[in-house]
Amino acid sequence: MKNSTKIKLIYGLGNPEEKFKNTPHNFGRDLIETYLKQKKELQYSIIGKYKNIYLAIGKVYMNESGLALKEILSYLKIKPNETLIIHDEADLPFLFVKFTFDQSASMHKGVESIYKNCSNQVWRMRIGIQDKIRRKAEEIILKKLNKNKLSKWAEAKIKFKDILDKLNILPIEKLSLPRDFFYK
Repeated sequence: MKNSTKIKLIYGLGNPEEKFKNTPHNFGRDLIETYLKQKKELQYSIIGKYKNIYLAIGKVYMNESGLALKEILSYLKIKPNETLIIHDEADLPFLFVKFTFDQSASMHKGVESIYKNCSNQVWRMRIGIQDKIRRKAEEIILKKLNKNKLSKWAEAKIKFKDILDKLNILPIEKLSLPRDFFYK
């Protein structure tokens, strides 16, 4: 890994059906859909652009995310290490963020699919889903957000534009954000 990786593609993990919107498992997809304009549909994915960065989501379920990302990388001729994937993270407090590279999939089925079909050499933006009292991921991931969390999530989607704007001009290694970025 270099010290100046320019992100060319951001892929939001999630499930395609409307019933999954505003659930923690769809955080990545929901963020990208907020800014995905002028879409082009491929067999397994949908792509668009925000300034100089491609944005994409899958037309497949979370556990098949690797198929969609593989299609996109091939179509756009982008390397995995120039890609940022966004997904929910059961080991972080609600809406805390953590950027990682080349780390374990931590039993996340969507990330495992990407590692299997593409590479583990991708950047990850992990968005926390935990409450103050820790619960098992399967008890949280597909539940709709309550009114308070939904309000915070709406604010986070707006603040995500700051991350997009920074990634348009900075290498990801220079993206210095506090873990509680969405709360500032």
